[in-house]
Amino acid sequence: MRINSWTKKKIISTTLMCLLLSSNFFAENFRVGKVHSISLDSNSLTSQTECQKIGISEALAIYLPEDQTFIEGIEIKMDIPESVASWMDSVACSVYDKINPLPNPSQIDYSGVRQYVSTLPGRLSWVLQIPIKENNSIKANNYTTKIDCVPEFKDKVIFIRLQPVMKGVPEETLKALIPMTVKPLLIDKGQLVMNINNPEGTDFPCTVYIDDSPVEYNKEENKVLLSSGIHTISIISDSYRNEVRTVRIDQAKVTNLDILMKSTEPTLIITAPESALIYLDDKKCDTIGKEFVISEGEHKIKFTMGDYEIIRSIQAIQGKTYTANFSVDLEILEE
Repeated sequence: MRINSWTKKKIISTTLMCLLLSSNFFAENFRVGKVHSISLDSNSLTSQTECQKIGISEALAIYLPEDQTFIEGIEIKMDIPESVASWMDSVACSVYDKINPLPNPSQIDYSGVRQYVSTLPGRLSWVLQIPIKENNSIKANNYTTKIDCVPEFKDKVIFIRLQPVMKGVPEETLKALIPMTVKPLLIDKGQLVMNINNPEGTDFPCTVYIDDSPVEYNKEENKVLLSSGIHTISIISDSYRNEVRTVRIDQAKVTNLDILMKSTEPTLIITAPESALIYLDDKKCDTIGKEFVISEGEHKIKFTMGDYEIIRSIQAIQGKTYTANFSVDLEILEE
């Protein structure tokens, strides 16, 4: 016979009070029927979702990746069977930190510090959000529940436990399986890794600006978190040419930017057909199609091909690159 509403609420109230009285500072001992596990991979965070079916009196261990740069929390969506939803508040969900021993399929006895507990609501789905960083953008709403505290999860394990908290629940409810879909909640940022080098491979002073704001840079601390989108990177140096790059930063991804600084001496690139002869300052030039250094001041470039000859002059100044392109073109006009 189904118990009346008042008795049901009384049982729930008493049971939940016992659960909530468990200290958040001391570990409690408990037993589960089975532990399922999900491991999050830092290399595929943007597309990763994992699902496990968890029975009443069972648990789910969520293993966080070593690198949690892009993760601000974990979202768990539970598809609640009708046999559980119709017996509202009959099953509790608890979140534990500092679980001991580390979960494994053959272990059923554990201790841990309970960080959160709530009964499953009387509806067919429930979304629980667990922050893992103090400064996060996770917002609770009518469709989600956010844990107020931020557990340490020092061992990088989030332990989710289901347990019955009401007597007289039918066997169908106790044998129900609850699918849990886990996905990481990501910050809307990506990481830029800058590798700034000079031709000599030595250290040199430079100032780095990102979107016109200065940032600290050295070879050891060469990573910076940036919001998703397009950013302008400027490198200013007294010893080398200033460099400007535009990069696109994608959410939860690493973008590498390699920059080789160039000397402030002027450089020249010459391109011409293979049969052409090129002279630089009246000396034959065999460096074709490659950038090379020239001195400051005036230079004379002469191209010859058969009886055809053309001469041009340039005034080379510091920090500039010049391109001299000699081409022979055939133009046909129709009248």
